[in-house]
Amino acid sequence: MKAFLMLCICSLLLSGCWSSRELNELAITVAVGIDKAEDGIIVTVQLINPGDIQAKTPTNGPSVTTFSIKASSVMEGLRKITTKSPREIYLSHLRMLVISESMAEEGIAEVLDFFARDHEVRTDYFVVVAKNTKASSVLNVLTTIEKIPANHMFASLDVSQRIWAPTRGVKLNELISNLTSEGKQAVLSGVLVKGNVKNAGDMSSISRTNLSTLLNFKGLGVFQNDKLIGWFNEDESKGYNYITGNVKSTLIVIPCEKKEKKHDIIGVEMLRTNVKVTATMKNHKPHIHVDLKGEANVADVECQVNLQDPAVINMLERKTAADVKEKMNDAVEKAQKTYKSDIFGFGEAFYRQDVKRWYKMKREWNRIYAEDLTVDLDAKVQIRRLGTLNNSYMKQMKH
Repeated sequence: MKAFLMLCICSLLLSGCWSSRELNELAITVAVGIDKAEDGIIVTVQLINPGDIQAKTPTNGPSVTTFSIKASSVMEGLRKITTKSPREIYLSHLRMLVISESMAEEGIAEVLDFFARDHEVRTDYFVVVAKNTKASSVLNVLTTIEKIPANHMFASLDVSQRIWAPTRGVKLNELISNLTSEGKQAVLSGVLVKGNVKNAGDMSSISRTNLSTLLNFKGLGVFQNDKLIGWFNEDESKGYNYITGNVKSTLIVIPCEKKEKKHDIIGVEMLRTNVKVTATMKNHKPHIHVDLKGEANVADVECQVNLQDPAVINMLERKTAADVKEKMNDAVEKAQKTYKSDIFGFGEAFYRQDVKRWYKMKREWNRIYAEDLTVDLDAKVQIRRLGTLNNSYMKQMKH
């Protein structure tokens, strides 16, 4: 009897299906867009069309559907959308959170609270800013290669930050950490809608090889606290990623010294970088030293140079390092003098290396960062390989 009672008690702790939901009752949401409204926000969701995704033969319909609704909060918007959608909004497969530029300029902290708090929402999706357009316009664009536009954006941002480097894929946890940090400000990649916005949701827009509407990631948005205050261009964005150690691979274009054509260049592929940031005091003022060391390969030669000559390789290494240093300097100049925002985490560097001194500076860090902080940049690049050709075959062709 004791054993039977014990089994009965233990059975109460076993999981059951009381909270289960059938798949055909859920609207799988892969992207959410937030736009600013006069007295609230506009919530847009991108939902998967299960019939099109599961179809064995191609259909003429889009793979996703979007719904938009005005609300006073994100939670209210997601609930109100059920007046348009026949299924319950399900966020566990979210890939992209798109916030409009006007909303980001007003502040994103309140919007992010729901996504950080809700137990069903995972934090492995990217957060981006819709640049010069509405978030709803971004979610309405249909894409090729990846049938689901949210997956297209996620993959494009992920691969561009790995092999080109002017973008930065920021997930929710990292964004909230930067927003709440006392020594570092946030950045988010910008996404543009290029082409015909009105027809972006028509199937005709993707029924041609030369697409009439494209999604394009361009530039990094600079934040002060939770508000967007400006943008970096492509070179400045690369400079930011160099300083923060986020460059895994990119290409550096070096003009040829002896040009036969106007656009003759040598392409150097940066393979890996190692960055060390040191915080010290010089003349009673805070000082940051950024030391970058990189390894590279020669990727493209469009002029006649002797790559067997060590002097030529040294020249390429110097010019590559100078290009990297210039981009880092442009990023620091704009962030420090124009935006006065410590997006590089120099304050965190002081916290890690001298906690007592940081606590003395942290209340006035924004002013100290903009007025008193000096930054010294150093870059060294070593070319490892020349590719499968020692020299360009164009010289042999000329002979």
